[in-house]
Amino acid sequence: MVVTINDVAKKAKVANSTVSKVLKNYASVSKETKDRVLKAVKELNYIPNTMASALSSKTYDKVALYIYINDKRQAIDEINMQYLQGAFIASAEIGLNVTTIFNDSIRNLGIDEIIHYFISQGISGIVVYGLNKEDKIIHEIINRNLFKVVTVDAPIVNENTSSVSINHEDGQYDVAKAVIEKEYCHNVLYLAGKRNGYVTDERLLGIQRLSQEYGFQLDIEYADFSEKKAYEITMRKATNADTVVCASDLMAIGALNALISMNIFRRCCGFDGITLLGYVGKNILTCKQDFYAISKTAIMEIKRLMNGYSGRKVILPYEIASVKYEDVIF
Repeated sequence: MVVTINDVAKKAKVANSTVSKVLKNYASVSKETKDRVLKAVKELNYIPNTMASALSSKTYDKVALYIYINDKRQAIDEINMQYLQGAFIASAEIGLNVTTIFNDSIRNLGIDEIIHYFISQGISGIVVYGLNKEDKIIHEIINRNLFKVVTVDAPIVNENTSSVSINHEDGQYDVAKAVIEKEYCHNVLYLAGKRNGYVTDERLLGIQRLSQEYGFQLDIEYADFSEKKAYEITMRKATNADTVVCASDLMAIGALNALISMNIFRRCCGFDGITLLGYVGKNILTCKQDFYAISKTAIMEIKRLMNGYSGRKVILPYEIASVKYEDVIF
């Protein structure tokens, strides 16, 4: 059944004109009335005529690259740059029109304002890089099924949504197993990422699985993918551990610098395979991802969804390797 503006007005107990003013964000409407109308819009899943027309238009084929910017990192965001490069190259190859949207640019907008903005820009697909569990706006957009969506590193799949990632649990298990000497390992300091991250949970499962197999004690600390926090935690905790396993290369760099400052040796590994790891002067093992290839795959997958196929989970390979200085400069 097609939901009309009359249905919304009736449910919200207001006039049709009031619904229209709310959707156009008129300042003259009270907050109480606005909240009541938006609640009715959400419950009825109402799509204004202009939006419905755009959604069905053959020219409605632009894809938004939704990127999270972390302004608290100490280093340039190499991963996002690889994501963007892969997306731009893949889009050019298949003739897809893309635009970049950073999370900060829509931070203060409501869900309906964001949907209206996407529609007005001709966006029919969204590739979300690094979705966290607390971003209610993006989760709500996915739940409403108005757009085709591909999430990178978030295990969300439905009819209109695909997920693209490596197997983070296996990757964490494999890289930690490669550096841990079973017979000599009793205590492992594990530096996890952010508590609200999907990849944090998945990588944690990997190290926990290895802990159960090898029988070592696991000291879990959340360092928020921060080099500084990893340094501080390692300074406090490393003397009680014989191995430091880090859920990102940036945290591994912080941990290694702390170990050097303390003048002690501990086995250490990272995760991601970023170029910066090659400058630390140590051949640290890491679970190396190809972010360029991951992003290209995400673009191919959003095109697949736009062609009428259903969402699915796409798992890409990883490599256990060290990033050497020679690999960086040549």
